[in-house]
Amino acid sequence: MPRYFFSVSNGERTTHHSDGIELPDMPSVWIEATKSTGEILRDLNDGIHAGTELRMDVADETRKPIFSLRVIAEIHE
Repeated sequence: MPRYFFSVSNGERTTHHSDGIELPDMPSVWIEATKSTGEILRDLNDGIHAGTELRMDVADETRKPIFSLRVIAEIHE
């Protein structure tokens, strides 16, 4: 089964899942990334601040980027 690597950036801080996760196919990778991003947002003690971005980057087993999910907080006045 292919291994995928996830990293999360929140402002200037980046966290890598160094061991990767084995998943059977791209739909499973997409589901894992979107659910994980939602869980991270839920667990942020202070929430996401205006003017910042939370980003989930996903790479394949060769560490080639596959896709990114971005949550951007903006205030419209």
